[in-house]
Amino acid sequence: MSFAAALLVLLLSAARAAAQTPPSSDASGEGDGRPAVVDPKTLQKSADDLRDSVADQHVSEYNLHARAAALFTNVQSQTPLVRPDWQPVDRERVDGSIGTVDGMVETANQRFDSYRAKFHEPPPPEVLASAAHAQSLRDQKRAAFDKTGKMPENQMGVFRYNVEQLNGGIVEINRRMALLATRIGEAFAYSTLVHEATHARDREAGRLDPEHEIEGEMHAFFVQYLWLTTMDPTGMRLVVLHSTLQLWLQKHPDDSTTALSIKYLEHLLALWDTHGETDKLRAFVEKLGYQEEHEGPPPPSRPAPAAATPVRA
Repeated sequence: MSFAAALLVLLLSAARAAAQTPPSSDASGEGDGRPAVVDPKTLQKSADDLRDSVADQHVSEYNLHARAAALFTNVQSQTPLVRPDWQPVDRERVDGSIGTVDGMVETANQRFDSYRAKFHEPPPPEVLASAAHAQSLRDQKRAAFDKTGKMPENQMGVFRYNVEQLNGGIVEINRRMALLATRIGEAFAYSTLVHEATHARDREAGRLDPEHEIEGEMHAFFVQYLWLTTMDPTGMRLVVLHSTLQLWLQKHPDDSTTALSIKYLEHLLALWDTHGETDKLRAFVEKLGYQEEHEGPPPPSRPAPAAATPVRA
């Protein structure tokens, strides 16, 4: 291999290694004390021209050496201007609006459309089925915020059903969720609604009763997990929102709404960490204090847990 050919191989390797997509502007850095920079596309073209010269029998050795020397000198005196593979922060858009049940349902439908557009496939069937049931419950006026305001702070939602029949039952969402939505947005708040809608769907199918409460909760939390991975596939929005609210609470320690929002997000983070796996979901449910009832008649509704227990649903 001749000197020119060897030099060409070296230059082409350097040029290709540096060839990334540059910014649209042609910055040079000259005159301001910074090293001169060169667009990698320009460097690549110069290397391509030299390669063509090597293959051209009409170019003399002297001319070839001169062209190689010129390119080599420029490479030594200039820095390739490259743009790194930048990944923007995927931040949940929260505008501070009070949450509504209708707003949660509408937001969920929008996120389903976004998922289809991004991945060119429908979201998981389980979460679509529960979402459709949540819409039906709302249309039948069987899903609303708790009217009494007596639901414990940590109980974000509940499905109340008649033990003597499979159909019927109502979903109540803790009224505090309307305020939490001002911090976390309606998409994350919808997590509780789709959880309780799953209970309602399971009850109508004959799969929900006090004797199988843990299995019922595991299924509802599995669907809730599917919702999280649908509206936030990477989990970045959940993590960024949690960190942002923690910073806010450090500056405003008396903000009880933000404090509860953080607890709710930590509950969702713990659910995310199960990855929807059966054994981890069971451990998650049992840690929340759920247990099956094997003695006595079933209660007319799901009892609300004590305020000291972890955030649920």
